[in-house]
Amino acid sequence: MKFLILFLLASTNALAGIEQAPQNFIHNTKKAVFVDFLRADYEITYEANNQRAYVVSKIEFDMPTSGFPLFDSIAAPNWVKLNGRDVEQKLIRTPDRASKVRMVDQHTPKGLNILEIKTPIIKGTYFRARRGNWNRVSSGFFIRDLADRMFLEQYIPTNYEYDQYQMNFDVRVTGTKRWHSLFANGKVNKVSENHYQVSFPSWYTASSLYFHLVPINRFVRYYLKYKSIDGREIPVTIYSTHRFYNYLTQKKTWRVMKELEHDYGPYPHDQLIIYGTGIKGGMEHAGATETSLKALGHELQHMYFAKCIHPANGNSGWLDEAIASWRDKGHKTKTSPFYKSVNLGAHSQYTRKTDKKSYKYGRSFMAYIDHKLKEIGKPGLKDFLRVFFEDRKYTTITTKDFIKDLENYAQMSFGEEFNQYVFGKMKSFENQDEDIENPFHPPRSEEDLRSII
Repeated sequence: MKFLILFLLASTNALAGIEQAPQNFIHNTKKAVFVDFLRADYEITYEANNQRAYVVSKIEFDMPTSGFPLFDSIAAPNWVKLNGRDVEQKLIRTPDRASKVRMVDQHTPKGLNILEIKTPIIKGTYFRARRGNWNRVSSGFFIRDLADRMFLEQYIPTNYEYDQYQMNFDVRVTGTKRWHSLFANGKVNKVSENHYQVSFPSWYTASSLYFHLVPINRFVRYYLKYKSIDGREIPVTIYSTHRFYNYLTQKKTWRVMKELEHDYGPYPHDQLIIYGTGIKGGMEHAGATETSLKALGHELQHMYFAKCIHPANGNSGWLDEAIASWRDKGHKTKTSPFYKSVNLGAHSQYTRKTDKKSYKYGRSFMAYIDHKLKEIGKPGLKDFLRVFFEDRKYTTITTKDFIKDLENYAQMSFGEEFNQYVFGKMKSFENQDEDIENPFHPPRSEEDLRSII
C-alpha cells in the first residue's frame, strides 16, 4: 500500500484543475464530490464476431474531501469497484438541473482511491459483415460541444471538462482476421495488426481526445510533414474517401497553418490529424479534427484556442468560438457590439455545453475588444491573444482568467464590458434562446454521425 500511495503521488498532474471544479452539492442527504482524476487506464475490446464492444477502466483519483465521488459515463456500467470492493452507482441530476452525472454510492474519505468500471461501448461503434461474417469494426469517439454530455463520456467513463489527467488505451479487436487501423492523437504503439496501445498527454481533458478505429482498407491516406516556424517537422495525416479531397485539404492546411503560426506562434501539438468527412461542418480535438473543407480553417484555429488552451467549463466555451468566429470574418474591428446585452458565460456552474450564441455574439464582442485595445494605443486583440496563448497553453481556463489577463495586458478594467456583453447583467438583457446555427459547427443527425464512423 505504501508503494501504491507513493506512485499515485508521483503521478499527480499539476495541471489537474480541481480548483476549477463546480461546487460539491447535496443529493438526498449525501455529499456529491467532484474529484481529481490522476490517471485512467482503459482496456477497450471490440469482439467483431459477437458484435460487442466494452471497456474496463481503472481510474486513480484524489478525493479532495470526504463524501460520495462523482464521475460520468453515458453508458450504464456493468459493474463498479472502489478500492477493490463492489459498489453501486447512481445517475443523478446536478443542481439547477443543468446536467447529469454518476455518483458512486459509497461514502469515501479524503485521499487517494482507485475506481474500476466496466461499461459497454455502444455509441459511435458499428460492426459490418461481409459474405455473412461479422468481421469489420468502425468506432469513432467524436465529440460535440453545443449539447450536454457530448464529450468523452459518450463512450468511456471520464470526468468533467475541468480535469486534466493521463489517459492510456489498450485496444484490441478480436473475433476477426480482418486488420484494422487506428487514428489517434496520442503516442500510438502498434502491438499487432489488431492490437494498439495509446498514451495521451497528461494535459488532455474530456474534450481533447481523438480516436478512430477503422478497417485497414478504408480511406485514402496522406502521410505528410509540415515544417513549423520553430524548425520541427510535424507529422500530418490527412484521410478521406477521395484523393482529390486530400490534395485540396493539404493546400488549405499549409496556407492556414502559416497564417496561424505567424499570428500566435509555433503550432502547439506534436501532430495533426485531419479526417475529411465530406459532410457539413466539423469538430476540433487536440491536434486533430474531423471536418469539411469549408470548416477546416475554423477548426485549425481551435488548435490554439479550444484544444491547447482548454475551456474549464461550459461558461468558458464561448471564448474559443468567439475567437475562431472573429477570424472567420476577417478579424474586423467594431466600435460597439451589435447587441445590447446577452448571457454567453453566466449559466449554471454545472453547465457542460457552449452557448450557441457564442459565434455571432462572441465574434461581435471580440471585434469590440479589438477596437478598445487599439483605442488606448495597443496593437489590438490579436497581439493580446498571442501573449495570452503563450502564458496559458496546455492549461484549462475560465472566463475570469481571460478577463484577468486582458486587464493586465491593457492596464485597464473591462468589468463593465463583460458584465454587459458576456454575462448579460443589464435590464435590457436580450434573452435569445433560439438556436443560432453556425456553418462550421452545425447540428448533426445520427445518420450523419453514422456515415463518418
